[in-house]
Amino acid sequence: MNQLAPLDILRRFSRVGRYLVYVVIIGLLANLSALIGLVLHPDISYFDTVHVIVGAAFALITALLCAVLESHIHDPGGALPRNPRSVFFPWTVVFIWTMLLIGSLAWFEVKERQRIHTVAMNEASTIFEKDLLYYRWAASQEGVYVPVSPSSHPNPILEDLLPESRILTDDGRTLALVNPEFMIRQVYDLQTAEVGPLGHITSLDPLWIGNTADPWERQALLEFEQGGQESWSIEKIEGRPYFRLMRPMITEEGCLRCHAVQGYTVGDIRGGISVSVPMNLLYDLYRESLTVVAIVHGALWLIGLVGIFLGSSRISASIQEREQAEARMRAIIDHMHDGLLIINQEAEIDSLNNAAAALFGYPAAEIEGRRLDFLIRLPAADDYPGLLITALRKAMTANRPLNGQRKDGDLFPLDISLSKMRLGDQRFYILILRDITEEEQHRSESLRASQLAALGELAAGVAHEINNPINGIINYSQVLLDDIDPVEESPAREILPRIIKESERVAAIVKNLLAFARQRDEVVEDLSLKEVIDDCVSLLLYQFEKDGIKIEMDIPDDLPRLRGNPQHLRQVFLNLLSNARYALNQRHPGRDPEKKIEIKSRLIRLQEDRPYIRTTLTDYGVGIAKEVIDRIFDALFTTKPPGEGTGLGLGISKGLVRDHNGQLLLESVPGQYTTATVDLPVQGVAVRSFKLHLES
Repeated sequence: MNQLAPLDILRRFSRVGRYLVYVVIIGLLANLSALIGLVLHPDISYFDTVHVIVGAAFALITALLCAVLESHIHDPGGALPRNPRSVFFPWTVVFIWTMLLIGSLAWFEVKERQRIHTVAMNEASTIFEKDLLYYRWAASQEGVYVPVSPSSHPNPILEDLLPESRILTDDGRTLALVNPEFMIRQVYDLQTAEVGPLGHITSLDPLWIGNTADPWERQALLEFEQGGQESWSIEKIEGRPYFRLMRPMITEEGCLRCHAVQGYTVGDIRGGISVSVPMNLLYDLYRESLTVVAIVHGALWLIGLVGIFLGSSRISASIQEREQAEARMRAIIDHMHDGLLIINQEAEIDSLNNAAAALFGYPAAEIEGRRLDFLIRLPAADDYPGLLITALRKAMTANRPLNGQRKDGDLFPLDISLSKMRLGDQRFYILILRDITEEEQHRSESLRASQLAALGELAAGVAHEINNPINGIINYSQVLLDDIDPVEESPAREILPRIIKESERVAAIVKNLLAFARQRDEVVEDLSLKEVIDDCVSLLLYQFEKDGIKIEMDIPDDLPRLRGNPQHLRQVFLNLLSNARYALNQRHPGRDPEKKIEIKSRLIRLQEDRPYIRTTLTDYGVGIAKEVIDRIFDALFTTKPPGEGTGLGLGISKGLVRDHNGQLLLESVPGQYTTATVDLPVQGVAVRSFKLHLES
């Protein structure tokens, strides 16, 4: 239901049209009381003081409400938002307001009815006491003599009981004795029957038929015999409502003159006096009061409706603005790339954003309410029990980052910023969290690169220092070999060629080492992958021969040349060969026929028929466990014992291959073999120009 239908209707009118509507409404409510009075009580003046006061009050209140309505029409903020959730509240208040006014009107009706009954009771009680006094006075005088007339004739019952019930005056007039009951009845006969009260002295055993009780009086008399002292109700007499009151009559001394023959004694209940007060006038006053109060309640109800809907519009607008602000703020927080935690003074997590939940791998409901050390490892927490905020601040001052723990148990480095805010009497802390795993990896790679650069400079220096002595050994050995007589048999003839051969091999190693050290990172050139691998094998050949490792190479000579950085690719294959050597030595500490490394290269077709050179390097060593193979490229992760590895080699190698637009993959069966696959793209070459078998 649309709450603003009245406002929407008024907005369709022009300003003049709305003002005319306001004038009509104000005029109608100002004259409402007088118009109703004109219908219900035409005898009351239209300009009665009550009508004027009530009309002026209604006009003033209506004018104020019209002014509020007009302000809402011009105030965009006064319009209720079309929010279904805000419909229920104002209609609930309307229902409560309506019930309150209905209850108030019902309470007034009950009280007003009680009031007119009280008025009628007071009037009837007064009449009863008057009748009782008349009766007692007449009884105390033993009757009153009145001239005989058509309305005052001798009582035959008294004539039988009292001889003196009829007397003759000196002037010849006849006087009849009138008993108290007859006297009171004559008084009531003098009243106007339509508006005056009615009285009746009655009994269950009347001496005169005119005192016979009607059904209502008979029921009251029966109650008196059971101990009742009063009976009243609203009854209709000849179609008109009357308030009927009846109280018992107690036999007194003056009553025995006539009623002793019936067996009554002093103190007996011999009947009752019934008084009937007409209710027409009281009911008219009651209806008039109820009508005025009903009009007032109706006006209050209408005023309340306007106030409720106008107030609810303001409240709903404020609620919607707050919800929109909260929604915007929540959307901003939830779309942050960094995680956000809000914790209270006890370091309990009050709320978090989506990035924080994703960062740690928990649903938000599992995190809220937990302590901070549930997510972040705080080394100093044991030194500050119960003061995790202090422990966090102390840990943040250290030079190393704090570690967060994901749901699967993985630890990762965090960059944390901490700020404090106050909300009422409570303090909260805001933590901005950022996963710096890649930054730490890049830092480690940079450190490793700088170490390699220093190692390259050292290798270059060592190569220069070794190169001159080796050349001297070769030259001196050749001089000695030339001085030996060709026909003379001498051990030197066999030893000197070996010295020259081994020295030349050492010179070749030094040459390769010097070439490796002299390469620069930014050098990109055409290169032969076979030459790169041969250089790497020659650098490690002495270690392989010492460990008894055989190298089996299957690299075609007519592979296309690649475009890349020779130093980086040497670093990749040196790392893979070193890892293969370590795995073989772990499985076969001594010499073994299975202690070998197989290196194969083939031209294959991968993405969109683009040619790649796939090189596989397989060792038959200990292999890699299934539970760690997915983490083998992570920075600082290694399966080697301390001092044997840094955990950087494979991660750096994967990055170097990726820089060449290639990929590095590992496949392993624990206890059997490990195969490293390096795919490198061939650029600017037509595949069909090579006489090679293409493996898709």
